[in-house]
Amino acid sequence: MRILHIASENISGVPLTLVRAHQRQGHYSRLITFFKSPRGHGDDIVLGLPLSNTGSLKTIKKILKVGTYTTGGKPEKLKVWKPSPLERIILPVRDSVWMWKIKPYLDFIMDFDVYFLGGGTGILRSGKIIRELKNMGRHIRIIYFGSDLRTRGIFPHIEELAEKIYTVELDHTLLHKGVEYIFFPFDVWRFNTRKEEDDVVTICHAPTNRYLKGTDYLIKAYTEMRDKYPVELLIMENMPHHEVLRLKYERCDILVDQLTDLGGYGYGINSLEALSMGIPCVTYLNPFYENFIPDHPFINANPDNLKDVLVKLVNEPELRRERGLYGRIWVEKYHDATKVSQKILEGL
Repeated sequence: MRILHIASENISGVPLTLVRAHQRQGHYSRLITFFKSPRGHGDDIVLGLPLSNTGSLKTIKKILKVGTYTTGGKPEKLKVWKPSPLERIILPVRDSVWMWKIKPYLDFIMDFDVYFLGGGTGILRSGKIIRELKNMGRHIRIIYFGSDLRTRGIFPHIEELAEKIYTVELDHTLLHKGVEYIFFPFDVWRFNTRKEEDDVVTICHAPTNRYLKGTDYLIKAYTEMRDKYPVELLIMENMPHHEVLRLKYERCDILVDQLTDLGGYGYGINSLEALSMGIPCVTYLNPFYENFIPDHPFINANPDNLKDVLVKLVNEPELRRERGLYGRIWVEKYHDATKVSQKILEGL
């Protein structure tokens, strides 16, 4: 089959991981993104669409309270996107500019059998291209990769064209009854397990948003530990992805992922990278998530017991090794991109 993934960006490397998994299975698959991956996760075909991810555009959105910046936190019910009066003026103009930019790629875009829309976007906000594809008998499927479903909501005029809707975020299933959960597709085979440890135990943390990840709780626990235990804290942020991976492999003995549910449940690619290296991962799993993955390898922690959890791990190197190596096996079992690729192609 000919499979095209379309997304605003290569979010955490997930869309491109799926493309490569399709290719290993013998399909012709490509990824089209609106802009280059800002964190160095790699790209395939980048359209370079204006007004898609510029700092000035984000500032304007925040000031005008439109787009994905209308509210903060987690919603209690599913949002349905509706254009504001200003967006009714701006978006048709942007669609026209984008259509002119897309035109050289249009024949290529229209020549696939299956389309996966990352985040439920339809390239043009009007959905014109996706409607044409649907009318041509093409298969349209949606995958939600991150916070867009929570902060922006669904595009109903795009969702009505989709035959299946997937998400890699478990809490989305509580908001949107029409989505089917899939595990994060991950290329675990790229990673070797880490074996060497130093006398000083390095706790690593790679927050994209300190508030959502609960970074202050970690800093507090570390501050209380550092004078009593052989431990150091390495916070990896605002750096290229390849540099984060290097530091994880060379220095990380324990990874702390997130300590709140504010930005989504459980864990993400950050943890999967560490587990694939045999590094034990501390994260907060609420009862709903823990029941969903009862055989998980994570060390469950919250702001109240984090210090005790970390002290135990620092004092017990054998426990660290056991949880890390089990984590590698668990990622292979559930997150292998080839297995996830087969899942989302069911029925085609």
